[in-house]
Amino acid sequence: MSEEVLTLVKIPISQIEQSVRSKHSLPDALVDVRLEADSLVLYFAEKPKVQTAETFAQTSAVVQIRRRRRARRKRNRMKTRGWEIVGSMVNSKGQTCTIYKPFVEALKQAMSPADQKSIVAKILKSNGNRPSEVSISYFLENTLEYLNSQKGSIS
Repeated sequence: MSEEVLTLVKIPISQIEQSVRSKHSLPDALVDVRLEADSLVLYFAEKPKVQTAETFAQTSAVVQIRRRRRARRKRNRMKTRGWEIVGSMVNSKGQTCTIYKPFVEALKQAMSPADQKSIVAKILKSNGNRPSEVSISYFLENTLEYLNSQKGSIS
């Protein structure tokens, strides 16, 4: 197990305020302190603002916020390994999509929309996917659009 040595530096805001004030000619009162992204922001004003309990709580809460790591997100990709590519096109939504042979062969025959949807779902599941409704409709609509464009170009 590897060991890690951390160094903690804690500087009071009043000390930072005095240091900034000595370097720059600033107004009399420190009005607000905030931590934004990777910067400490100090707000100065000519007239001191009456600090209520609510604004004091906000100021102290902002200072105590710690940076959190972003969670790694898994990309939702369909497994299409082994499927032959029939063509590529830009669909009606402006997306570039790839058309795969199993969908073209299965959807060539006329059938009800419910049957079409179940066949597309079965093809996606057969390759180890767990398709959502959105994914099923994506592959179905793109393949049907492709087949319609092919019928139009043949006639």
